[in-house]
Amino acid sequence: MFSEKKRSYPREKGRVRLFLQDEASFGRVSDPRSCWTPPGERAVIHSQLVREYITVYGAVEPATGDKFYTLDMPEKTARQKAKLLELGKVKPAEKGAKARKFNAYLKALSEKYSDDYIIVLCDNAGWHKGQYTVIPGNMELFFIPAYTPEMNPKEQVWREIRTTGFHNKFFETIAEVKENFEKTVANISAETIKSITQRDWLPCCG
Repeated sequence: MFSEKKRSYPREKGRVRLFLQDEASFGRVSDPRSCWTPPGERAVIHSQLVREYITVYGAVEPATGDKFYTLDMPEKTARQKAKLLELGKVKPAEKGAKARKFNAYLKALSEKYSDDYIIVLCDNAGWHKGQYTVIPGNMELFFIPAYTPEMNPKEQVWREIRTTGFHNKFFETIAEVKENFEKTVANISAETIKSITQRDWLPCCG
């Protein structure tokens, strides 16, 4: 499909681009791992279990290494939300809430590459393809088969971000998590993204 769209799409309208999309959470739950220390020294890793997260929407382009992320910051911790819900001070999440956040991400991605036609490969999450999902006019969504995360190399990009930026880290606030995520992503080069995500079976890479 990608090759067919690439041949038929008018050149004056821009390029046809394939992006791999996914969501992930990053938070204040520590992720201790083995690490190197100088001889005779013992590693001291601070640890905590605070259920406070940011949700990250991201997409990468295997052909160029381009990347685009947006972050959804929490207003309250999961425990605070549960307590307020129990007291009747907040309402349960309305239907389509996740889809609307996904729509906002697709809109931002569409506007960043407004001169191009974007094919987005993503998983089968309900908010990716439900009645509330709105797809921009210069974009099409395609879905990997159910229960096959290995078919979306974006999963390996998350692993790279966690390995280089989050293992053995301690965050006092959720704002520190956000700052660390942005710094980590900024330091991952386009060449690294390409090396992680390119596959012979992807139409843009084979």
